[in-house]
Amino acid sequence: MNVLKKICIEKRKEVEVLKSKSSVDFFTKKHKKNKSNFLSFLRSKDKERYNLIAEIKRKSPSAGLIREKFNHVEIALNYKKAGAKCLSVLTEKNYFGGKISFIQDIKEKINIPILRKDFIIDEWQIYESFYYGADCILLILAILDDTKAKKFLKLAHELDMDVITEIHDYEELQRAIEIGARCIGINNRNLKTLEIDINLFKKLSKYIPQNIIKVCESGITENFELKKISEEGADAFLIGEFLMKQRNIFNATKDLIQK
Repeated sequence: MNVLKKICIEKRKEVEVLKSKSSVDFFTKKHKKNKSNFLSFLRSKDKERYNLIAEIKRKSPSAGLIREKFNHVEIALNYKKAGAKCLSVLTEKNYFGGKISFIQDIKEKINIPILRKDFIIDEWQIYESFYYGADCILLILAILDDTKAKKFLKLAHELDMDVITEIHDYEELQRAIEIGARCIGINNRNLKTLEIDINLFKKLSKYIPQNIIKVCESGITENFELKKISEEGADAFLIGEFLMKQRNIFNATKDLIQK
């Protein structure tokens, strides 16, 4: 059984337990969230920096423990000061060491758009994302059929959240376009094998219409790669592991995204 299947099996069990404790009504009546500006931040280009969605994660299945000294709010502050446009916060606990409360913690201290990065397989998780203040959610087409993906996309938009629709091959790319994705993330990492192909963005991005925002995910470690991939059509970059491994996150982030 590959890692992705294993994560999804455990996620279904986890969500069923959580659903028995909190209703959708609880999440929606608590507060009204402002309309997300996540994608508008990615549409605007900066003359001095590449658009970065800086990721906060403690560990991963491919790398194990990434950062022992881990303060998610402090990391978020350093990312913003260094010029990150948005944040990606891992909320999956078993494999990535995340918590949904991380989003709320950061929002209380910093005004920056946040992507909730998790394995969303149930609409309950979308309402939960809304409640905790996420501006955007990730929908991974490798774990969703078209009916669910379209339904989840519509629900997120109704709750004034943006969506990054993640794909890894040409078939998933076509599906993303057909369900009406406004932003497509091309993950250079194969979530089933965990292998990285840094050239995948170039291979697939040419098939994405100009009006759809294109995000390059995974495997980037050098400034020249951002320049090259930006010329290939990337509007933004989602980078986590490389930055999380750095002793000085502020300096590493600033140097990486400088034009």
